[in-house]
Amino acid sequence: MPKSMINKSSSSIKAKYHQKTVSDSAITNTYIRLLDGEPLFAEYVWMQLSVFDLSELGLGLLYNILPVDFEPYSIDYTFETPTVDETLQGIWAKFKPVDFSKLYTWMTDFREYIIENFKEEFQPDLLLMTAEKAIYGVTPYARGIYDPVLAREFVRATFHKLRLLRTPDTSWKSMLQQIADFLEMIGVTDDNVFNRIMMLFSAQTQSFVLGLGILGRSRLSEMEGDYAKVPFLDAQGYIHDLKFRTLDHLQLGFILGVTPLGYGLLLPKNSIYKLVNEKENPPIIKVLTEKISGIIQRLTMSTWAYSNYNRPEEMLDYHKSEKANQYDLLQAQRRFIENWVYARIPPDEANPVRIRQYQNAVLQCVCWRAKRHRWGFKSWESMTEDQFKEWWLNYWESQGLSRETLNNLYGGMSLWLESVRKSKLNLGKKVQQVRKRLALSV
Repeated sequence: MPKSMINKSSSSIKAKYHQKTVSDSAITNTYIRLLDGEPLFAEYVWMQLSVFDLSELGLGLLYNILPVDFEPYSIDYTFETPTVDETLQGIWAKFKPVDFSKLYTWMTDFREYIIENFKEEFQPDLLLMTAEKAIYGVTPYARGIYDPVLAREFVRATFHKLRLLRTPDTSWKSMLQQIADFLEMIGVTDDNVFNRIMMLFSAQTQSFVLGLGILGRSRLSEMEGDYAKVPFLDAQGYIHDLKFRTLDHLQLGFILGVTPLGYGLLLPKNSIYKLVNEKENPPIIKVLTEKISGIIQRLTMSTWAYSNYNRPEEMLDYHKSEKANQYDLLQAQRRFIENWVYARIPPDEANPVRIRQYQNAVLQCVCWRAKRHRWGFKSWESMTEDQFKEWWLNYWESQGLSRETLNNLYGGMSLWLESVRKSKLNLGKKVQQVRKRLALSV
């Protein structure tokens, strides 16, 4: 039997979780480790998040999606000190989501967005590109254009989430191919999505671009006339000499030999962004840089995110820890699923590697449509069960698993799948709900 299948005692699981996560020593160690890792974290956030956000903003103009709709661009949190009653219930920090639509009203309207961020001479042409997008339940009938829900979800958040889940370029490209049909519903190709973000990644380290470059990591690039020239590997595996001049060229410009006709704009040499007071970043870039700086400055607050809803007496004894109990119940659910899969693998496929793959496939089937607070998963939540099943079968078949076995597993788990998803969601928020309710009733 694989090592992962050996049942561990509930007590040992809770003790280990408690020791590493919510004990008083774990909280201290977490804080120190976060301090030690802050320089690496800062570099990672600037290298990843800025590229994600900038590529999304370019796609937004090309495909008529407002900045406020994009994730992770429009995700941020503020920290609030808890009340005395909340502290007594182990609530050490309150994290409130930032409402970008209230802070920056121009993010919610294409006309305001374009006027606020782009030079006046380019505003008429940009406004002509932006059809009025309808919102279900808000826009009057026949007064706007509705995007297919799934396609919009994939473009506004999911393909960037997949980049984090599948860091190697080839793996990410493979995942994008699995959702290509959904992207094409609104005229997006997986190659174009891939190429845009990879152009930004290449330019970030191989040149210095205002709004994208990072001191200490970016460098002066080779020039060809007035244009920077950097190497770039496209979705088909071909290396190009990418020539560009400004940030907006990378985000939404037409790049000869790379961008298909209709998937980029013919832009002038100089940037179409409007600088504030002729020298400061436009609001859309300023919001991005301020958000990333805030995330880095609040890194140590993650200590309290990990240890929230955890009373002092619970920090000292795992037997009293409701968070440890909650973790144990979630792990028991996972072990049930893994054992259930293990008993149903055909003998000719029953080797440890293949068994682990089938277990991961079933865990994905349960979890990806039952996330509480993870951005980027709404695409799968928006699917019908039949749509999700078809995507799931195609994806895991492309990973080398038997479609027949996958179908048999899906048929078997359909008896309990929905109830396990609901149970997972309810278990995950139980302690938080109880502690908040107790804090209000004191």
